[in-house]
Amino acid sequence: MGVSLHNPDNSLVRLFKWIYTGFDRTIFMGLKFTLPAKFVSPLGFLGMLTFVVFIILGITGAFLMLWYEPILDRAWDSVSKINDTIPYGFHMRNIHYHASNAMVMLAILHMYYQFFSGRYKIRNEMLWVTGILLGVLTILEAFTGYDIIFSERAELAISIAASLTNSIPILGPDIMNAFFGSGFHDFVLRFYAFHVFFLPIVLLGLMVVHFPRFLVFDVPMVMAVTGAIMLTGGVFPIDMGLKFDPNVPPGITVPEWYLTGLYSFLRSQFDKFTTGVAWPGLFIFTLLIIPFIDRYKKFSWKDRPIITALGITSIAQIIITTYWGFYIDPDRTKSLLERLVIDPIFLYTVMALLVPLSFGFTYLMIKLAKNAEANAKKQKPAEKNPIQLPAKWLYILFIVLIGFQVYLNIAAYYAVLNGMKNYSLFLIGILMLVFSGMFHLYRYGRGLSKSNVEVVTTNKRKFVFPSFSTGSTKSLPSKTAKVGELSVSSDRIFNAPPGKSLDDKKPVPVPEIPTSKGRSLSSSSNNSATGVDASTGSASSNDPNPNLRTNAASLRSIKNDQNERKLRQKLTSPESSSATSVSDMEGSTTTNPGKNRT
Repeated sequence: MGVSLHNPDNSLVRLFKWIYTGFDRTIFMGLKFTLPAKFVSPLGFLGMLTFVVFIILGITGAFLMLWYEPILDRAWDSVSKINDTIPYGFHMRNIHYHASNAMVMLAILHMYYQFFSGRYKIRNEMLWVTGILLGVLTILEAFTGYDIIFSERAELAISIAASLTNSIPILGPDIMNAFFGSGFHDFVLRFYAFHVFFLPIVLLGLMVVHFPRFLVFDVPMVMAVTGAIMLTGGVFPIDMGLKFDPNVPPGITVPEWYLTGLYSFLRSQFDKFTTGVAWPGLFIFTLLIIPFIDRYKKFSWKDRPIITALGITSIAQIIITTYWGFYIDPDRTKSLLERLVIDPIFLYTVMALLVPLSFGFTYLMIKLAKNAEANAKKQKPAEKNPIQLPAKWLYILFIVLIGFQVYLNIAAYYAVLNGMKNYSLFLIGILMLVFSGMFHLYRYGRGLSKSNVEVVTTNKRKFVFPSFSTGSTKSLPSKTAKVGELSVSSDRIFNAPPGKSLDDKKPVPVPEIPTSKGRSLSSSSNNSATGVDASTGSASSNDPNPNLRTNAASLRSIKNDQNERKLRQKLTSPESSSATSVSDMEGSTTTNPGKNRT
């Protein structure tokens, strides 16, 4: 098989170029991915981290689909088989569960960061609206996921969701029949279809609209988030819970943390539709219209006090209701209903008091922040001395981390062989975190080596000519010397050697030629060229730049000496006319600034 001289690339390179060229016709190449060259705050790309966790959920969920059975009597048993029998099933299920919690948490953090920073104001209204919808669908996706296990907690969540849906006026019963079916047998299959197909399709469609054109993909932070999910799964492995049995009354249980706030409202024994549908719907609607009611011109949270206070109020109320959703009266002498009911007067009084407290706290923080900024402007800024790690220590740390990674791999493999599933998952999480640190060290060392590269640049030399004003200048072009080349500075060309001066140069002997004015041509030309006063023999006092004038005058003096030699040869030549007047000689010896300015 011969090698083509016209296409020296091998088959792998040609395949890569073909794929890259093909992507140029797709929407994928419209996105601009940025790989940071140094550490940047993850707050600016929490949306990208949320999408990465969504990819992790898709991979682990596809693995779980291979053994899950969406049948009422076998759903819990199939999940138990995955968790206890299937190789690496424990790892996949725990990663999937904790990744779902991480996706909800990252989506909430992303929303509030955009809210307080005012990012929705710079023509990002569409991104904000689609982001709120994505957050709601993310919670629904997580809700349907832990329901299809069909444990006792799943049965409680299903019953609450069905009751809330049925409480919707007019359309409630029809919606409940469409989503939940006529019984538990229909419900398992329908929720499974929603969880693995319908909701992911809608999520992907909204992501296409929601994604901005410029995305930041930070490899160390992605590895850190992935490692944190695995580490959490190893330290807090998810329990299977009790299998749902319709013949056994359920015990006291609470839903997932992102639904306990809603659960606390339902436990206040108010109207189901008001507490479970209307109030959450009002909260979501308020978030949707925030970009259209925020009329502040600035973006900082300090310059938008009312909007900032609303955000602080919502966070405080979410924290309080989430805590109350987990709280269960410990008195076992009371009935189940008495232990679950929350005093509505106490709950809503606290919720109402949080509004003025949050507004007062917001205005106090804004005042303190602005005073701190004013004091910082008055004080002299302190010099920041960046800490630079020597290259030798970078190599040592890198080698130590590589050795630690090898140890973690061996330890994790040994833990898997001995059935220590949660310990092996914990070690894999540590391994991912160490890899994140290694990548950051590599990136730091690479940036440090680039900053230490010496680039020699010649200085530009400016000449001010005596015949022009001080504003008329001319610059010599500069050239950056490459590595290994000799950089010749302009000082080496136009300046005298060390220890000497251009003024010490010996004058060229030129015979004096008498003129009608009684002075020699050489003295008059030299004085006019060098800027020396003929009467005093000193430099002119009105010279704007004596050093540059001296260099230019020296060059002009050499030119004048050559002109004087030519004139002397012309006068002594036999062919020259004897009728040459003195005025002609003076005209020929007069320095022409326009010609000698070179």
